[in-house]
Amino acid sequence: MGFIFALGGLLILLLALLGALFCIRWLFFRNRPPVHPDRKEVHMRERDTSESNASIPNDPSAPPQPNADRTDTGNREETFPQPGARQRPIAARPSLLDSSLSRFAIVAAIAVALLIPLLLVQNLVDERAMLYRSVVRDISRTWGGQQQLTGPILLIPYSERQLTQRSVPRKKEKDNDIQEYETVTESHLVLGYFVLLPTRIDFSGGMVPQERQRGIYRSLVYTADLHIAGHFNLPSDEALKRVAPALESVNYAGAYLVMGLSYPNALRTVGQLIWNKAELSAEPGIQPFSKLKNGFRIPVRLSPEVKEYAFSQNLVFNGSSGIRFTPVGGVTRITLESPWPHPSFQGDILPISREVSDQGFNASWDIPSLARSYPNLGTLENWPENFTTFSAGVELYEAATHYHLIERSVKYGILFIGLTFLAFVIFELGLNARLHPVQYGLVGLSMVVFYLVLLSLSEHLAFLPSYAAASACTILMIALYVGAALRNIKEGMGVGVLLTALYTLLYAILQMEDYALLMGTALVLVALGALMAVSRNLAVERR
Repeated sequence: MGFIFALGGLLILLLALLGALFCIRWLFFRNRPPVHPDRKEVHMRERDTSESNASIPNDPSAPPQPNADRTDTGNREETFPQPGARQRPIAARPSLLDSSLSRFAIVAAIAVALLIPLLLVQNLVDERAMLYRSVVRDISRTWGGQQQLTGPILLIPYSERQLTQRSVPRKKEKDNDIQEYETVTESHLVLGYFVLLPTRIDFSGGMVPQERQRGIYRSLVYTADLHIAGHFNLPSDEALKRVAPALESVNYAGAYLVMGLSYPNALRTVGQLIWNKAELSAEPGIQPFSKLKNGFRIPVRLSPEVKEYAFSQNLVFNGSSGIRFTPVGGVTRITLESPWPHPSFQGDILPISREVSDQGFNASWDIPSLARSYPNLGTLENWPENFTTFSAGVELYEAATHYHLIERSVKYGILFIGLTFLAFVIFELGLNARLHPVQYGLVGLSMVVFYLVLLSLSEHLAFLPSYAAASACTILMIALYVGAALRNIKEGMGVGVLLTALYTLLYAILQMEDYALLMGTALVLVALGALMAVSRNLAVERR
């Protein structure tokens, strides 16, 4: 959009340069001495008489003509008008304001001056957009922001024997003996937690989009209903000792299942955890797994004799913007569906299959553990801090808010004002009429006010009816005003048709984000071609 704005500025600059060129031309011809019309007529008459006499053959019988034998033009007496005779007026010098190029310069100056109210409108749009984003953030904070689901992760407490050495002073036999030290080895137990990730985990469910309103502002949110299922395989003693070489014992009865959720305050329903057919309840907090910021935990009981544990749970929670999943499983499978027709798949891994239509979307991911950078088994002490940055998910994409559309339309403002003024100059040349610079300024201000009307209406109505109402008011007002100023209702109707085409084209550009630059550039080329066609006869004649 900045490119289009720059091209519009270049178009205005071209008009100003053409005006400057005319000023130089006007000053050049202004200093030339005028030719008296009567004297010029005498010279032309004498030249015609001489040419006619030279073309007629000499007739001996013809009476002699007076002054016929004079060949010395240097001695010819020139006749000048008598003092009492009526004289023709001296030709007027060219006027600066009557030239089309001067009109271009004046129109360009007015268009440049209109950049100031356009910038003020742009600042107002930015302020309203900032207020809108502030309200959306407030709604997200209370309803639920972008959710990221991490887990479940199994924490198994263990004790590890560690040996430490320290130096202690030996007892002196005599007071004057030199102090000696000896190294003492001490053994003590250190408590820790194993971090065990599931062998397989499946997320399946849907997202139901909703709209929340606060005052005149609306925000897109959703409610997610997910089913989580999978299983854990307990590692062997050898695998545990590779992670903790000084392993002393494992407390399987004190294990926890931890589930991370970005906004636990948005939880609506937390179903019972089915743990090997046993129903377990969740409790708040994620301690001792401090690598996660928010979530909940579920105490579970393990037995070294049972190596596989299946689990399942249903979660219902609110969120906004989108949802993401941390692929903590040896194999993580995600299946999502939603009636929202504009998904934007985000994260480090895209879905392996997806279907998007006007009725919504569905997508699925299959993520192996080799795609991530952390292991399936580790200790809490050595677990990476930022392991949740590797994720996959989807956002409920909104094509463009009305503030974004208005901001983009304002960037085309100077271009549309320049095209309208160019059309007015063409009408002036065709009708041999003149619009006052004040009238140009009022027309330009009415086109600036269009964006204020659009901004005001779009905060209460949909963008399309707001745009239609604002453009209709502006077109009708300008068409009637120009028709009255030019004393020609047909030209006023022509201006109305031109503005209708321009605003229709602007709406098409706003709706085609992928082709906005192409359409805007084509519009600039058309405007430049029209300017070349109008100014083709403005070349300076050589004398």
